[in-house]
Amino acid sequence: MPTYSVILDARTAGAQLPRTLVAFDRAAGSWKDAHELLLVDDTGDRRLPDLAQRHHATLLPCTAATQGARLNAAVGASHGELLLFPGLVNRRVIDWLPEVEAERTWDAAVLPVQRQGRLLRWWNWLQRAASEDTYWVERAWFELIGGFDPQLDGDAPTDLLARLRACGARIWLASDDTVRHKTQCPSQDGHCRG
Repeated sequence: MPTYSVILDARTAGAQLPRTLVAFDRAAGSWKDAHELLLVDDTGDRRLPDLAQRHHATLLPCTAATQGARLNAAVGASHGELLLFPGLVNRRVIDWLPEVEAERTWDAAVLPVQRQGRLLRWWNWLQRAASEDTYWVERAWFELIGGFDPQLDGDAPTDLLARLRACGARIWLASDDTVRHKTQCPSQDGHCRG
């Protein structure tokens, strides 16, 4: 049984998908056989089967219209104890993966996308999470809160994080300067899906 399930949404990844798959080939080298790579697709792009095969990814055709529903379908087909939902993948994300993996005192971990400029960093600080961020989530917590909201598209990842916080999950948030801190949010009744 794989320990890690890396789940990519072909529609969200768009033109960055080949570069993302190459980056995960490099990152997953240290994981040996303890991972699986799933690519959920609602585009029907004829190039994806070859691309998925080249990178040892399982291609999951899906007809769901929203990102939340597509990612839920991919999680349903996955087997990993930890779920990884890559956002905008760059060298910073690849360097962060082994570090956050070793930490393991969290239920979810987030690496925010790095924004340039003072105003953008301020906006990122206010927003706290964006759909371009990279998320690790323990499967047990994912299932406890009922997964992604299938009605949501681009906001599905940020909604998931908000519900995890509301349910008291231990969330490790890496700041833009890569200084780590953990947050423990108190449980708030009525926000957990069962």
